[in-house]
Amino acid sequence: MRVMSWNLQTFFDAEFDGNEYSEYKTAKYGWSEEKYAARLDRLVSVIKELDADIVVMEELEKEAQLQDIANRLSGTFYLSKTYRYASFTKENGSSIGCAVLSRIPIESVTVHSIDIRTSQTQPALRPITSVLLTKDGTPLVLLINHWKSKSGDAERSEIWRQWQELVLTRLMKKAKGKNRAVIAAGDFNKDISEFTKHMSSDGTTNIILKGEENLAVYSPWISENGEYSENGSYWYKNEWERIDQFFVAGNAKITDFCAESTGDWAYEDGHPRRYQLWNGSGYSDHLPITCTLHF
Repeated sequence: MRVMSWNLQTFFDAEFDGNEYSEYKTAKYGWSEEKYAARLDRLVSVIKELDADIVVMEELEKEAQLQDIANRLSGTFYLSKTYRYASFTKENGSSIGCAVLSRIPIESVTVHSIDIRTSQTQPALRPITSVLLTKDGTPLVLLINHWKSKSGDAERSEIWRQWQELVLTRLMKKAKGKNRAVIAAGDFNKDISEFTKHMSSDGTTNIILKGEENLAVYSPWISENGEYSENGSYWYKNEWERIDQFFVAGNAKITDFCAESTGDWAYEDGHPRRYQLWNGSGYSDHLPITCTLHF
């Protein structure tokens, strides 16, 4: 099956609930129903063009937007390609959350939040969402991530990404222990080069996720010779960052991985066409990433 993950860059709807980021709280900065509808149409056009069986989205505001997306997608696919299943999760009081659209049946969804009592006050953190799907009777565990950003102080915020890594490692090990295929997807706000890299005895280069017990997982950002891809999915301060990830373990394998840079959502040089609120142009400051998943 084909999997897509995309950070949508603060994708709010046109209702002013008071929980939005400041520039989206009122019409003062130009946000409107018309701009939301246009942005929604662009998102749907990308989903349709990339044609993934599972679509993971970060920075979506609310569950009702999934219905808006589904309404616009209806009639654009053959019946067999309809997205019949969906899930949305976010912490109470949070402005944005994560969502998934799926053509594959969703059996269950569990949400794993972090509550750490230390001398350092915990910031708002997105939960890790565990989605159990079945394809022809075979289970697949999808773990959706949007880790703490580095804004403000990257070094100070690293402790919270480490806690999120620990939770992810635990969940992936649990799924692998049940002989299930498992894939983690999302925006980790951590470049692939910042994870621990390890070469196994068979010559395969893996990423080591840290936890109570570490776990070796595969990342498609690493080539067969063990080098990292030169390109990325996020263009920041004139450099590529590879912070949008797929990690697989268990009996899951990835082929055909791509940071999609040749559509209308990217400039001719391959950089993402970020959304501009003032004139309503663009898509997102991230590129969507896709892969083919075998299990």
